[in-house]
Amino acid sequence: MSADAPRGGGRRRTMAVVAPAPAQPEPVLPAVVVSVPASSANLGPGFDALGLALELRDRIELVPGAASPRVWSSRPLPGGDGNLALRAARRVCEEVGAEPSFLLRLHLHIPVGRGLGSSAAAIVGGLMAANAWLGSRLPPDRLLDIATEIEGHPDNVAPALMGGLCVACRGEHGVTAVRLAPPRGRVAALAIPERSLPTAAARRVLPARVPMADAVFNVQRAALLVAALATGRLEVLAEATRDRLHQPHRLPLLPGLAQAIQAARAAGAACAFLSGAGPTVMALCPPEQAGAVAQAMAAAMEDAGQPAQSRTLAMATAGARIEPRGV
Repeated sequence: MSADAPRGGGRRRTMAVVAPAPAQPEPVLPAVVVSVPASSANLGPGFDALGLALELRDRIELVPGAASPRVWSSRPLPGGDGNLALRAARRVCEEVGAEPSFLLRLHLHIPVGRGLGSSAAAIVGGLMAANAWLGSRLPPDRLLDIATEIEGHPDNVAPALMGGLCVACRGEHGVTAVRLAPPRGRVAALAIPERSLPTAAARRVLPARVPMADAVFNVQRAALLVAALATGRLEVLAEATRDRLHQPHRLPLLPGLAQAIQAARAAGAACAFLSGAGPTVMALCPPEQAGAVAQAMAAAMEDAGQPAQSRTLAMATAGARIEPRGV
């Protein structure tokens, strides 16, 4: 009897052959767009600890599908590992074990080398874009740790990531940052020199040791500044933004910076200070006063032979955020 002959007069059994389903194309993940605010660090006495987000934003767009990670920028910037946004995005891929197959498009508006957090924005934008593309597998506190590691200090990356006024410090177990609402009724008046000042150059002039009296001076005023901004006691900003740790050493790097601070106060600003490492000078003013203060600071720089742009910016309550494409 053949193997497929019916047994006992029963009906013949047949085996169904199921054809394999056609291969489905891999899903194409959508692009991710992140906007990141500028930031001003130190705010006078809060060296490497305080930062304030400003409403001037870079946009970082991650487009999946590139054979290898590539960068397009709206202005010339380092490529490869020298590009901070690309370095940050690749770092996220390494952390989660993903292939960095994407193109980064950088639409840049924050001036580079002016003390307004352009490097922090690039780092945070690259981290946020890659993390969102990969399903947000890294929590915000891990992104903050990585951003600080790449940047070297947390004072700019914290407000770039979180928005508002941030107090941040590095500890044994990573970065601790506390966000406060930015001061109400104030905007930033800025004088932005045409000449840049790399942060590394501005750090080289700082002393390795400082007198105890100067350290105490800054601790007192940094604490007073946070309390004043948190409670609205803005009448004490003139005293609270004084500094002995970094500004006296950095002001001589560019003629006109000290004159700009004096011009801001003469124009009615309660306080003025270097934004980050400079060379931008920033004052906190009521909106109706900010334009005149910014122009007075820029004019003082011009008189000292340093062409500068005057500008006013609102405080940014939101940090880095995902945006719809095309916005």
